[in-house]
Amino acid sequence: MLDFIPENLQTILIVVVLALLFLAVMKNNKRNQSKMRDRKRRSFRADYFERKNQRDQGNNSSN
Repeated sequence: MLDFIPENLQTILIVVVLALLFLAVMKNNKRNQSKMRDRKRRSFRADYFERKNQRDQGNNSSN
């Protein structure tokens, strides 16, 4: 596969690439976990009524 690269360098290169992939997966997992925690803390009912009140106030001020 990588015949133009010496065998010992191939091994090092493969380890480095795997380490980079591992770090990318860990970073993505951490980001996904923080998004999930933020969703659990949100109150969708409160957000809905807040947006509804803002929209109603916007309609009343334009009339």
